Formats: sequence, structure tokens, C-alpha cells
Amino acid sequence: MERPIRSALTFFGHKYERILLLVLFIQLPVILIQFFAANYILAVTPTFGALFSIADVYNAYIVFSLFLFTLMPFAAFWHNEEMGLENPLRAAFFQFVLKAFHIFLFSVVAGIVITIGFMFFILPGVILLGIFAIAPILAVMDNQSVWASVRESTRIFKAHHWKIVLLIGIFGFTELIGSYILQLIILDITSSFLAIAICHIFLNTIFLPLFYLILTTFTAKWREDMSLFTIENKEVGL
Repeated sequence: MERPIRSALTFFGHKYERILLLVLFIQLPVILIQFFAANYILAVTPTFGALFSIADVYNAYIVFSLFLFTLMPFAAFWHNEEMGLENPLRAAFFQFVLKAFHIFLFSVVAGIVITIGFMFFILPGVILLGIFAIAPILAVMDNQSVWASVRESTRIFKAHHWKIVLLIGIFGFTELIGSYILQLIILDITSSFLAIAICHIFLNTIFLPLFYLILTTFTAKWREDMSLFTIENKEVGL
């Protein structure tokens, strides 16, 4: 696949109405759960005056887990469309419902590992996030368990680690800046916490699906390139 970013942006623009259904029925409820859980944890967890409190660790774990959980249906929709399946959106919903429990268990376990990585050093956390984020995409492409895809996702990460880390860093930084600017604009209009929260949620419903699609298209390209490289090596060996 050539120009994965352009492919993802084109897909996002042309299929936005259908992507919005995934956002409304899958991503938005999960974001709301994360929002209320984060505020509850902040309310009941003591900070002890530290730079990062226990609540921050809990919140980071929830964010990473739910991030991985909601990735799969967007990757499935893109892949179904690429494969030319009939009713690709319906198939994506069906695949998500069918594999939701396994994806949830994977997200819970991977979220713990990623959070521990970020607690000690930031870079190991980013590496683990990159590896585990690719696994659900490969599981969709191969129609197999997400656990069985971790080995190949690790192989892809080793071959393209700087690109993946850079991609995560760019999107994370862009969303952070976008959230900060949007919050400043809202504060000039109103100091309502609800208005600020709604704007942050709205921003996530745009940034996250776009990131999912770009990561999916890049994964497809990297996998294709690695397959071609393997075939060429075999031919040379012959």
C-alpha cells in the first residue's frame, strides 16, 4: 500500500458518516465510562502531595485499556472495506461483538503492562503501547485471536520501531496541544466544567478514530513490505 496517511485520510473523509456510527455506539460510551471513572478515582484517591498520584496511575491504566479496546472495530471496518466485503460496517460491528470479550481481556492485561512501563520509564511504555496496539489490527486481518498476533506485532515493531514511536508521539502531542487550545477557547466563553468535558470528548471522537485508521494503514503497508522482503529472500536463496 502506497501513502498510508493519504489512504487513511481519504477513507476517513469518504466514510465519515459510517465511522460516526462506530463512534456513537462503541467509542463514545467507552469514553464516557472512562470520563466518569477518572473523575470518581480523582475524588476518592488521596494524592499525598506527589507529582503523580495513585489516581494518575489508575487513570492512565483505564485510558490505555480502553484505547486498545476501541481500536478493533475501526480497523475491522477499514479492512472489510479493503477486502470488498458486503456491508463492511455491519461486519465490523459483528466482529466486535463476537470478539469483544477476548479483546477486553487482552486490553486489561496489556493496559497493566503498558502502565507499568510508563511508571518506571516513559520509553518502555511507548514501546509496549506500540507493540500491543498493532496486535488487534493483525488479529482483524488474519481473523485470529489477538493473543496469537502479539508475536507478529513484535516483529513489525522491531522493523519499524522509530516510525511507530514517532507516530504515537506526534498524535499524542497534537491531541495534547489541541485539547489545551480548545480548553482556552472554551474558558473565554464559559467556565462550565461540563462544556469543557464535552469539548474534550468531542476532540477524542475525531483524533482517536483518525489515529486508529492511520495506524491500521501503516500496519498493512509494513506487513506487505515485510512479506515481499521475505519472498525476495527466498527467491534469492533458490
